Amino acid sequence: MTDPDARRIWLNMRILTLLFIEGATIDGLDDEETLDRWTLYLLYDVTPLSDSHLSPYTFAGFSTSYRAWVFPTFEIARATKQLPSPADSNDGIAGKYTPPRLTQDPETFLFTNKLDLLETPSRERISQFLIIPPYQGQSLGSRLYDTIFQELVSKPFIFEIPVEDPSEAFDAMRDYSDITYLRTLPAFQELSIASNLPPESLRKDSPIPRDQILGNGKDLEALRVETKIVSRQFYRMIELHLLSTIPPNNRNRARITRKAKSSNENDRRYYFWRLALKHRIYSQNADALEQMEDVAERVEKLESAVDSQQEEFEERLEELEKRQSRVADEASMPAVGARSKRKRAVVVDDDEDDEWEDMDEVSVASSKRMRS
Repeated sequence: MTDPDARRIWLNMRILTLLFIEGATIDGLDDEETLDRWTLYLLYDVTPLSDSHLSPYTFAGFSTSYRAWVFPTFEIARATKQLPSPADSNDGIAGKYTPPRLTQDPETFLFTNKLDLLETPSRERISQFLIIPPYQGQSLGSRLYDTIFQELVSKPFIFEIPVEDPSEAFDAMRDYSDITYLRTLPAFQELSIASNLPPESLRKDSPIPRDQILGNGKDLEALRVETKIVSRQFYRMIELHLLSTIPPNNRNRARITRKAKSSNENDRRYYFWRLALKHRIYSQNADALEQMEDVAERVEKLESAVDSQQEEFEERLEELEKRQSRVADEASMPAVGARSKRKRAVVVDDDEDDEWEDMDEVSVASSKRMRS
């Protein structure tokens, strides 16, 4: 935002943020001291015109992101390659990111250079996000999000990529993009649900063995740090992916009456999957659930939340298949200009990952709704 042209474009278009993104503000974007922490991403429809005096660029959408410094703990320093991982050998450190070092004058002991604060360990938070109505419904939001995500992942000093107060529509789009990206990673593709667990792990007085169900916890966390996806979103995507590995006919509570003792492997896997999901939902809503004195009410609420989350996941999987089929069909067809594809307008806006899920809806979205 310190670039004069970017600043001028933003000043001309910032009214769109207030018009189309419900509850949005532009606070902070006028602060001269923090302009260097803001980045503006612009999406254009480019149509060559015969009249050279007319611009071929038509504005279609935008997003902003804000870079916030994060305290460099040992975990974060290793994740941003400022410190080598304990598992790294001396031969493997050479190609890693080395942060800039300060040097001193030998006589005055004054520093002779300065660190670029923008390249210290940071979180890059996606803030305002909008595809204007004439260009909605064409997967351009996913294209813009993917472009932003790919750029930020490539920056070694970025630790995580959170999203500020995402709407339901943005959450859905983000899920499709994140699961598509994660499924390209071999380590993610190899994930599977355990079909058998040690009897001692299934005792009623034992904690839910979530790590044993989903995989090695350290390996999963290492993969999460590599992808730079915030914790809650990452583990939601694991649950979504693992649900897709269970046949649809086995995703029914009526089939898990025998629980871990079922003779059907997929029924056992589904039972374990629900256990892992219950663990996450309970952990994120522990304060609210523990205020319920009636244990039966608490169990009913938790079961209802798990059912709602599973329903949402199945809707995501169904829509993901449709999107992949549509992309394959479009790839085999001649290109069509975006201006000829006017569809019903649906505004997608987003803004920081809420750490709480609504127990009735079991959604990571905020209370905002889409505006047509």
